[in-house]
Amino acid sequence: MLKSCNNFEQNKKTSQLDNATTNQKSLTKKPADNSEIFEINCDTIYKDKGISIKLIPLNTNKVNEPEYKFIFLVSKRENGQPREFFRDTIESTVQEVKFSDFSNDNIKDILIQNISDVRSNWTYYLFIVDDNANSIRKIKGFEEIKNPNYLPKYDLVDNKVMSGRNWTSFYKIVGDTIKDFNIVIYDGEDENGKYTYDADYKKAIKKILMKEKNSL
Repeated sequence: MLKSCNNFEQNKKTSQLDNATTNQKSLTKKPADNSEIFEINCDTIYKDKGISIKLIPLNTNKVNEPEYKFIFLVSKRENGQPREFFRDTIESTVQEVKFSDFSNDNIKDILIQNISDVRSNWTYYLFIVDDNANSIRKIKGFEEIKNPNYLPKYDLVDNKVMSGRNWTSFYKIVGDTIKDFNIVIYDGEDENGKYTYDADYKKAIKKILMKEKNSL
């Protein structure tokens, strides 16, 4: 299945997202042999780079093989022929691929949906693309962040998790790993019936920025 990359805008206060919707087969509609290969032509994202993405299913109906396990393969055309320059093994329940700048370099990085929990909080793998789109690196542990959202103004990642009481936490990409600031703020009213989320959010950002400044 060949897809092209289509653009759409997210909240302008956050990073801009492009979505290549490869999730047309839902969890319940996936064929028994899980044999379809998803291919995305990325010319509209990485212009004149000849980059394409494939999600190749690994499930062969073996008892111990995860049903939604894929090879994530990135290729680049050279002399008219595709050359593989990155691959990884991932698990994805709906095979959704998104493109968004998570490294503040104006180059869109690659996010691939991992799982969704009972509250429809989604997680993603993040693959950072360098400025020449010649190399890719995986951010370890990023797939543990539910509903990740990049804040280019602060070079931070936050989220909004739907739960019994919705909550937000804060992270930073450092090298090829995720730094968790271990700060959690909750949405809704406190025990006195006062709504404090917005104020708590500002305090959290201020605390993180001060901590980052003092560590320099």
